[in-house]
Amino acid sequence: MFEHVSYIDPTLIQSYKNRRNNEHHVVDMIQVATAELTLAENLIIAKNNGARFAIIGIPEDIGPRANCGNGGADKGWANFLSVFLNQQANCFFDWNACFLIGNVDVESLQKQSYQAFSTNHQLDTLRQLCAKVDARVNKVLTPIFASGLEVIIIGGGHNNAYPIITALNNATENKVACVNLDPHADFRAMEGRHSGNPFRYALHAELLSHYCVLGLHEQKNNQETIEGLIDAHFPYYTFQSMFMDRQQPFTESLNLARDYISTAPGPIGIELDLDCIKQAAASAYSVSGFSLEQAIHYVYSMATLDSVRYVHLCEGAPAIHEHSEYQSHDVGQILNQLVYSYLKARSNIEYNGY
Repeated sequence: MFEHVSYIDPTLIQSYKNRRNNEHHVVDMIQVATAELTLAENLIIAKNNGARFAIIGIPEDIGPRANCGNGGADKGWANFLSVFLNQQANCFFDWNACFLIGNVDVESLQKQSYQAFSTNHQLDTLRQLCAKVDARVNKVLTPIFASGLEVIIIGGGHNNAYPIITALNNATENKVACVNLDPHADFRAMEGRHSGNPFRYALHAELLSHYCVLGLHEQKNNQETIEGLIDAHFPYYTFQSMFMDRQQPFTESLNLARDYISTAPGPIGIELDLDCIKQAAASAYSVSGFSLEQAIHYVYSMATLDSVRYVHLCEGAPAIHEHSEYQSHDVGQILNQLVYSYLKARSNIEYNGY
């Protein structure tokens, strides 16, 4: 283990190896990091072998719980891998272009976060731990972005948007533009780090040039959040305007968000919180939301922009909601479909190594 990176266990990889003749799965074709090498060494080898995309997980739920929410987002990464590695590899995509690193090592912080419930200052402790998660994510992602690889990040809570933006800024020395499909703006007050305020912290640190929320739910954001977006001149397109009064349908809102974010002079990040998807098992379960097909189209549409450098898919919590129609490996299937949408869109964009 190097630099807060936990590489994929070779026995896990072996467990997904294909046993059928004349058939290949992603696990058979994808590049995988070597545990005996440093992250820097792994990145050089992957690039030399044709990698364009790095895939990494952040298995934590500290941020959502520090936001007075539910746990369970730490399970999304493993759920994703169980589906992703076992899908078919065929002529539709070159899986050698993907480099599977592993995950940011946050295990010790996770353990401490559950010990926090025995203290009288639970939220303070969780928010302090969330700031430590920030530091680890930033440290791991900065060299990955600096290597020129595009990054696919599977969460974890939406709190990780802040260190992801920080790392991309460190690597490029440019402010970052983000578009976010999410019922919540995640623009709450700077009251300590958690999943509800990553973009407010990024703005305060002068890391964020553009920010747009697509599908914001009017009942799920406090007035201070809305005023903060307005003061920052960050646009938002509400779920109600798309599906209640239908003044601005989904496709029109998507195109407006895309047009706005495309004006950014620096790198672009695509954000998606799984609680935007109707009845998906996420940290904040919702009975109303976008269809999976609409979410897939959102990722694909945004990923066709030249300056995109990452996609961040967060808050998948497979064990949270027994009443969810998406259960067990279904969270992994959702994440897998969204990742594939990103990869297919980016494969049509010329790669220049940044």
